[in-house]
Amino acid sequence: MGHATEAGGLVTFQPSVLEDRGAWLLIKQLLDGSLVELQPVLDSSTSYGFRYPEAELTLEADAQGTVDKLEQLHRAGLLEGELVETIFACRQCESPDLHPQYQCLKCSGGRLVQHSMIEHFSCGHVAPRSEFESKGKKLVCPSCGQSLEGEQQDYKVELGFNCLNCNTISAQPRLMFRCFQCKAISSASEMKGRALYVYRLNMAHRGDIIHYLGYHPTPEAEKPSRRKHRADLDEMDRRILNLLQQDARLSFRNVSRRLKVSDATIRSRVARLEQNNTIKGFSTIIDPQRVGMDVFGLIQLEVEANQLTKFTEAMRAVEEVKLVMETGERQNLILLVSFPMRDALNAFLDSQIRGKSGIQLLTVTIALGLRKYDWTMRL
Repeated sequence: MGHATEAGGLVTFQPSVLEDRGAWLLIKQLLDGSLVELQPVLDSSTSYGFRYPEAELTLEADAQGTVDKLEQLHRAGLLEGELVETIFACRQCESPDLHPQYQCLKCSGGRLVQHSMIEHFSCGHVAPRSEFESKGKKLVCPSCGQSLEGEQQDYKVELGFNCLNCNTISAQPRLMFRCFQCKAISSASEMKGRALYVYRLNMAHRGDIIHYLGYHPTPEAEKPSRRKHRADLDEMDRRILNLLQQDARLSFRNVSRRLKVSDATIRSRVARLEQNNTIKGFSTIIDPQRVGMDVFGLIQLEVEANQLTKFTEAMRAVEEVKLVMETGERQNLILLVSFPMRDALNAFLDSQIRGKSGIQLLTVTIALGLRKYDWTMRL
């Protein structure tokens, strides 16, 4: 199996792999943060010895097919891989289902028994401890008949292996691996190594990916059910949302009367829409200029890929920042801000943007007036 591009290998952005519906959806999940990274999980029952369970459902592939698709996304520059570990596979059939075993260094037999071994310094005799006869509290060497005085004085104790075929004693026999599938026996140096990676979105191509997804909606296989799948709305949900957008003060009873269904139906529907974040909340829409927020600004920034997530999170926490929008252009981040006066806007630019590493201020546009201010959507 040819695995992902080695660390340091050059990859170019090849968006054609996103013509696959599952790959498109997986990259979208990594892009919007619903998935952060894809971790391999060891599983000897699979052909490769590991799997990526979080990706299998989205890619609609088995364990082997998922690994292959992730490799393809890596080679195409959409994913970056961090090496986690390397596992062994059989040199003959490439199965990961291996059994370690010791072999005798002399006869290559596998009939080895582990013992506590004693080496008598004066005569050099080495044998299992059980062969040294006890004379009172002292051990007696079976070769020369001398009594042993003390460990590390005239003898030492080590774990060793005794071959029952040729009676060879060794401290460290040869470690081999038997394949449960084809029964081949190999040493570690003969087996095939397989690298395991943690995959993440390739931030170097994040702007390219956003640009591509913006101009290429989900592949054709997904289109017939895409809108319903994403919003999970039926006609009743849409009618409820349209009424609440017109007047969020409407009671459940008033909504139920207008739609001619029970109060309980409206309550359960609204609760579900809140739970799945279709309804973000109920609030009063005010005219910002009427309450002293006279300065509306549109700020266009160029933010380096390695700073984008951190900076976006920081902007979401600033009360005066009303909209944070990411694009695939050079000006990859656009902020809509509202301040009571220009001095406050300048202070924000000085403290949060100007002079910050990886952030370049491109333009600041001040609105002369609000001609339309409406976030409702007719469904």
